[in-house]
Amino acid sequence: MNRPKIAIEKSKLDRALEIVSFLMILGSALILLIYYNQLPEELPIHFNTPQKNSAGYGNKSLLWELPILMGIIVFIIYKLSNYPGILNYPIKIKPENAEYNYKMASRMLRVLGTVISFTCFSLILLSILNGLGYYPELESYIAPLLIGLLIGIPLVYLVIILKKNYT
Repeated sequence: MNRPKIAIEKSKLDRALEIVSFLMILGSALILLIYYNQLPEELPIHFNTPQKNSAGYGNKSLLWELPILMGIIVFIIYKLSNYPGILNYPIKIKPENAEYNYKMASRMLRVLGTVISFTCFSLILLSILNGLGYYPELESYIAPLLIGLLIGIPLVYLVIILKKNYT
């Protein structure tokens, strides 16, 4: 791979996305810490883990896995966004188009990191609410929304990159 190496400066939006993402992960852990002692020992777990039973219930300590795992994933995504030259692109990267494509790829990763941190916050919040006896009807909307965002965001950025490079 003989791609140009360009240092991409973060915009205010890029910095804001990073801050919001890490605040949501931190907020997930904080809200869990605040309500942890009020939760029953077993509660509905809204993410896949081998420790939950066939009914979807697991020990409340499983909830700590989510902010830790999502925090690691978001951290890796943000580290990766600092090295856009190693990513795959649908076009040939040349010196004249490198800066734009690198910025777009880095931004896409930051937006995905924000969606992932929102996912963490949502799952923790839903599990806590369910554990406290509240069953909001949001559950049926959140999964399709998040799946749509995780698939749609890369597709939108793909179209933007292709449109810019082929017009």
